[in-house]
Amino acid sequence: MLNRTFFILSLLYLLMSTGAARETEIRDSLKTGDPAPTFSLPDLNNNYVFLRDFCGEKLRKPWKNKIRHAMVLSFFATWCSPCKQEIPFLEELMDYYDGKPVKFYLIDVGEDRSVVEPFVKKSKLKIPVLLDRYMQTAQRYGAQSIPRLVVIDKDGTIIKLDEGFDDGRLFISEMKQLLDPILFEQATIKPGAN
Repeated sequence: MLNRTFFILSLLYLLMSTGAARETEIRDSLKTGDPAPTFSLPDLNNNYVFLRDFCGEKLRKPWKNKIRHAMVLSFFATWCSPCKQEIPFLEELMDYYDGKPVKFYLIDVGEDRSVVEPFVKKSKLKIPVLLDRYMQTAQRYGAQSIPRLVVIDKDGTIIKLDEGFDDGRLFISEMKQLLDPILFEQATIKPGAN
């Protein structure tokens, strides 16, 4: 009996330590220049948003979304103070880029809809919120601490990964330097074209 208990405890320890090592490996292995992990998450109206509806080499429904977009994702929770500080600056950027091919989403990590909906209403959020109730997408994006900001270009490549939030004005400046070249691309005229 003692040997069986020891075996079960050893097996549980091995499984838990392997899982923790895998989570660390995922978080530490995701870096700028990597393809963004795909996801499908519900919004507060239970409509699913797919990453590949907006960016990547092949769009999921190219007949529906003909234009590829950059994506700005911020993993957050209603209880997270730095997340709450970041949100107004994300909304400022969303307003600045209105009409441009970029999508902004807040991804709530691990909370139930019944907690998130009142927060969204009370805060009068303009940014759409997606629900990652079981934290699978957060894990794939290495969001072990929040806020976790991820910027993805139109090709589906991660161009920025950031954790925490400090200075809003610096944040706005850095984001504009990153996004302006992508979103304000100038059409070039080829030599000999009329």
